[in-house]
Amino acid sequence: MKIEILGCSGSVAQGYNTTSILLNDSVLLDAGSAASVLPEERLRGIRHILLTHAHIDHVKELPFILEALYSQTDHDVTVWGSANTIEALRDNIFNGVIWPRVAELNRAKALVSFRTAPDDGFAADGLAVETIRTEHIPGSLGYLVTDGPSKVMFSGDTGLAPDLFHLVKSLEGSLKALFVEVSFPDRMEAFAKLTMHLTPSLLGTGLAGLAPTPARVFAYHIKPRYLDEVVAELPPNVAYITGGEVFRF
Repeated sequence: MKIEILGCSGSVAQGYNTTSILLNDSVLLDAGSAASVLPEERLRGIRHILLTHAHIDHVKELPFILEALYSQTDHDVTVWGSANTIEALRDNIFNGVIWPRVAELNRAKALVSFRTAPDDGFAADGLAVETIRTEHIPGSLGYLVTDGPSKVMFSGDTGLAPDLFHLVKSLEGSLKALFVEVSFPDRMEAFAKLTMHLTPSLLGTGLAGLAPTPARVFAYHIKPRYLDEVVAELPPNVAYITGGEVFRF
């Protein structure tokens, strides 16, 4: 599995892009960037977009990604998310006021469909995708993605969600990598809990007792203004990403 980090920051700041992670060149996890990072010829390869939730830093470039696809692409594009996320997009962005309704766009060229991600998983351009309920806003999802022998998990935004860490444990060493959000430093734990995010110490609590742990653990969604603090406090077995990295698992 090829994983390209187009953006992974928890806020907008100069030199940092919000979350968009490209899998095998055709499946996009979140739409916080991509349109402003990828050249148009690479945007044309996107066939599936997996949304973790509807917060603006995860969907802000979705209209521009779809705009580029409408003008350049002949294959179908499916946008996946929870029922809450799809409803939020239709009501608040693709509502005919902020942006054209998808049904109106499809009259000119039937291209994009919004689909609720099923609990029992689905296929996305050769990848097997399973959803994970997380503790953030209603309908927030993480994703477990399988490509042959490779399993990689993306937490999306989440607090200390027991189900997520129980699933990590149940995979018994088959998980190649865990990409997990860590938004705030430890001194902001009360605020992190209020907004349903993780700190380094909270992540350490979630990972405690996992045996074996995933082969690699990466912190992402770090708020740029707190980057140095968060990195200094991460557990010793946790790396971090800031955007631009490419992995193969």
